[in-house]
Amino acid sequence: MTSRTALHQLADQLADDQAELARAWLEDLRDASDADGPPLDAAALASLDRGLADVSGGRVKPLDQYERERGL
Repeated sequence: MTSRTALHQLADQLADDQAELARAWLEDLRDASDADGPPLDAAALASLDRGLADVSGGRVKPLDQYERERGL
């Protein structure tokens, strides 16, 4: 399976609110990879891999739930 195929499958599994957040993150990632943007080092790429694994493993929660739990 290619990385693009895996990303498409993950995106298809997201709830609408999670999909919106993922879209914003991916846009930030795309913009950061522009020639004028900062390079993504090994630590940043590893962090992205961990985040994608959490999404894939269902270890995520909606932002409003996170904020409620922390009194934000």
